[in-house]
Amino acid sequence: MKIKNILYIAALGLTATACTDGNDWSVDSAFDRLFGVNSDKISVTAEDLTAEVTFNSIKGAEYYIIEVSTDSLYDEVEMGGSHSKVYGTNKEVTTSPYTLEGLVGDTRYYLRMKSMADGKNDSKWCYYKSGQTFKTKAEQIFYEITDADRFEDHIDLKWNAEMEATNIVVICAEEEIQNITLDANAKAAGEITVSGLNPSTAYTFIIYNGEAKRGTLSTSTTAAMPAGDFKIQLPATMERLDQTIIDDAVAEAQAAVGATNISITIGIPAGLVIDAYGDGTEGPAGLTLPDGVSVTFFGLPGGDAPVLNIVKSINIKGGRGYLRFENINFTDGGCQYLINQSADATISEDLTFTQCRFEGFERSVIRTQGSPVITIGSINLDNCVLTNMSRGNGYSVFLFKLDTPANQDIGSLNLNNCTFDTAQRSFIETSASPLKNGITITNCTFYNVIQSGRYLIDANGQPTNITLKNTILGKTYIDTAKGVRTAGTISVENCLRTSDCIFASNDLKELPKGDVSSADVFADPDNHDFTLKINDRIGDPRWFPVEE
Repeated sequence: MKIKNILYIAALGLTATACTDGNDWSVDSAFDRLFGVNSDKISVTAEDLTAEVTFNSIKGAEYYIIEVSTDSLYDEVEMGGSHSKVYGTNKEVTTSPYTLEGLVGDTRYYLRMKSMADGKNDSKWCYYKSGQTFKTKAEQIFYEITDADRFEDHIDLKWNAEMEATNIVVICAEEEIQNITLDANAKAAGEITVSGLNPSTAYTFIIYNGEAKRGTLSTSTTAAMPAGDFKIQLPATMERLDQTIIDDAVAEAQAAVGATNISITIGIPAGLVIDAYGDGTEGPAGLTLPDGVSVTFFGLPGGDAPVLNIVKSINIKGGRGYLRFENINFTDGGCQYLINQSADATISEDLTFTQCRFEGFERSVIRTQGSPVITIGSINLDNCVLTNMSRGNGYSVFLFKLDTPANQDIGSLNLNNCTFDTAQRSFIETSASPLKNGITITNCTFYNVIQSGRYLIDANGQPTNITLKNTILGKTYIDTAKGVRTAGTISVENCLRTSDCIFASNDLKELPKGDVSSADVFADPDNHDFTLKINDRIGDPRWFPVEE
C-alpha cells in the first residue's frame, strides 16, 4: 500500500504543471485558479481580415480572453498594448471555435488566451504554439482589371470604396516608381488612373491603408500604336469605315508630313463593330489604299478588338512599303475574300496580320487572280485565329493563282502562333507559281481543315519549300483529304499529327500520323477549345495549360 501511495503522489506531481508547459491544466497551490486551455490544442485558421481560433473548453470557465498582437507576447507584457487587439472582455467568447474579426491582411500575429469566471481567479496565459505566430492571408480590395482598363500609357484601377485606403504604390522591375496618395475624390469613388507608364510593360500595384497592405494586382500596359510618319485616331462614333475616311486621313497625314510617300497608322477605337466598304457606281466598292502610302490599321486598347465587317474586298493596287493590320477582327459581310487582287500591286516589305481573328469567310483571306503584276516581300500571320473559313468548299484560304505565273513575285508565307479551325477547301494553294522563299508554319494548331480531294498545301509541282515546326495537325475535315504536293523540300521539326489527321493521298510522309486522336490531345475541339491535354507544349501557345 505504501508503494502505491508513493506512485500516486508522484503522478500528481508530474501532471500538476503550468499551462505554459503545454499540459491540459495547471495547478497553482497559492491560489484557487482556473485551469488554462492546452496550448497544443489552440489552432488558428486565418483568412485576410479574420481568423478562427479553436481551443479545448475548460470546466468551470464562463468565458475566455483572447489577445493578438503584432508584437511579441509573454507573461510580463500587460494586456492591451498599442499593437494588440483583445477579444472577450465583454464575456462574448464562451465556446470554441471563435472568429477574430478586424485583423489586417498579410500580417503576422502572436496569440495568447486565458480562462475566466466570476468569483474565481483567471488562469495563467496560454500561448499559441509556445509563442509562435500565425499569418493572415493577403487582402484583396482591388477589383479585377479588364481590357477596358488597360492602355499604352496608363492603367485604370478600381477597388471597394467601402474599404479604407491611403495610397497606392506602383512597382516596375522590382523597383518602386510611384507612390500615389489618394485624395478624397479617389477614396469616395474607389478608382484612380495611374499615368506616366510605358507601353507593353508589366506593373504591380499595391494599395495600402497606412502600413497595412490591402490588395495587390499585376498587369501590363498595351502595345503602343505602331510607328508611322503620322498617327490618326478615328472617332468612337464612327459608323462605317469608308473611302472618304481613308482618303481624308491620308490627306491630313500628307499635309502634316509634307510628302506624298509616307507611312501612317490609323487607330480604330476598341469595341466598334462597323462595316468596311467604299461607294461604287453599281453598289459597294472595295476600299482602295492610296498609292505610295504604307498603312497600319491598329485596333486601339480599352475593350474588345474592333470588328471590321468587310462588305467588299480591300484593294491593294498601286505600290507601298507595307500594309499591316493589328488587333482587329474580320468578318465576311459579303466580300467572300478579304483581299481579292486582280490589279497590279506592290508591297515591297510585308503584308502582315498580328493578333487578328478571321471568321466565316466564304472563300479566301488572300487571293491573287488574272494577269496583274503582284509583288509582295512576305505575307505574315502572327498570333491569329481563323475559324470557319472557305465555307461550302469555296476557294482555298490562301490562294495564289495568276493566269500569267511569271507575274507573281511573292517572297514567303509565314504562319506563326496561329490556330486554323475548320476550312473546307485546300488550306494553301500556290499552284501557278512558287513562293520563292517558301512556306513556314511555326507553333500552329490545325483542326477540321481540308475538304474531300483538296490539299493541306498544294504547290502543284512548283519548287516551293515547306517547313513545319512545333505544329499540331489535328483531325482533317474528311478522310478523303490530301496531304502536301510540292517540287520543293519538306522539313518537319517537333510536330504532332493525330490519328484522325488522314490524308488519302499525297501523304505527309515526313510526319506520319500518331496513335492519339484529337480528342486525346485537345480539351474540347468540336467546341473550339484546343487547350492541351498532353504534357508537350506544342502548337499555338494560346492553348498551353496554365502552369500551377
